[in-house]
Amino acid sequence: MKAIQGTTGHATADMLVNTYAHIQQSSRVELGRKFEEGFYAKQENPSPQAVNAAGEPTISMTALLELLKNADPEVKAQLRLALLT
Repeated sequence: MKAIQGTTGHATADMLVNTYAHIQQSSRVELGRKFEEGFYAKQENPSPQAVNAAGEPTISMTALLELLKNADPEVKAQLRLALLT
C-alpha cells in the first residue's frame, strides 16, 4: 500500500484505500453471486448415487442394473455368491 501511495501521490495509505476500495466491491459481489449459482445449482442429470436424508447412500434400480450389467465377471461372481449365501 505504501508503495502505491507514493506512486499515486496520496497523502496516506488510508486515503488511498478509502478512495479506491469501492471500485472492486461490484466485482466481489458479482463473483460471489456466480459462485453461489454454480455451487448451489441443481444438477440437471443427477448422479445415480445420491445420499438420502438419513445419510444412507441410495441408488436407482435402473442405475444399479446398468452398473451390474457392465461389471467385470469377478464382481458378478462375488455378487452371486453374496446373494446365495
